[in-house]
Amino acid sequence: MAQSGKQLKYQKAKDTLLASIQEGQIGANECLPSERELCARFDVSRVTIRKAVDELEAEGVIYRFPGKGTFVKRQQKITQALSRLTSFTEDMQARHMKADSKILLSERSAANKEVAQRLGLNPGDEVILFRRLRLADGSPMAIETIYLDYNIFYPLLTEFSGGSFYAFMRERLGIVPKRALQSLEVTPLMEWEAELLGNVDLNAALLMNRQTFDDNDRPIEYVVSKYRSDKYKFTIELYNP
Repeated sequence: MAQSGKQLKYQKAKDTLLASIQEGQIGANECLPSERELCARFDVSRVTIRKAVDELEAEGVIYRFPGKGTFVKRQQKITQALSRLTSFTEDMQARHMKADSKILLSERSAANKEVAQRLGLNPGDEVILFRRLRLADGSPMAIETIYLDYNIFYPLLTEFSGGSFYAFMRERLGIVPKRALQSLEVTPLMEWEAELLGNVDLNAALLMNRQTFDDNDRPIEYVVSKYRSDKYKFTIELYNP
């Protein structure tokens, strides 16, 4: 139990420091308080503070300057691991950032061959085409286009107004995403897309295609997302079997 309490203390210190950095309370290249000040602030030992600071350094949030102190690194990109099936909202909440979205399009459409195949439908079957701009702390991050079986997701057209679509899926429809097949590549950006993403000089994006399945292994969504290549990078953790 003592070890568990120690872990909670260092994690709390780390999360609080990270939130202070992400909210701009400690700016880029500014020095963190001394170990003694942090120990007093969080009422923990130096060992606990060092563990919290070491993890922030390993994650690229801060850097040490020998003889000078520990400083906040200028954050340029959001790093997203591709090992867990989570929503954009959940990802941003884990970073203590505010997730938001602007709905660009929500309409009924006929499935083309690719969409039909991804959703287990026939070409021409009715689907919902749902597109939105994803934002983190007010900054545009991605253009997300979702294709859904109309017969299952029709409440979306009249009831969904924003927030986490996965939460809506669970709470309103009782559908829980279980697994997904995902691919990532580089794709050109059209002018209107670059403008929408807040960088007219951006000519390429990270293209994410995802086919998601429920716990009955039924395909429930097909998502095509274009992430800002100047704001995002994706990582994959590999294991030697």
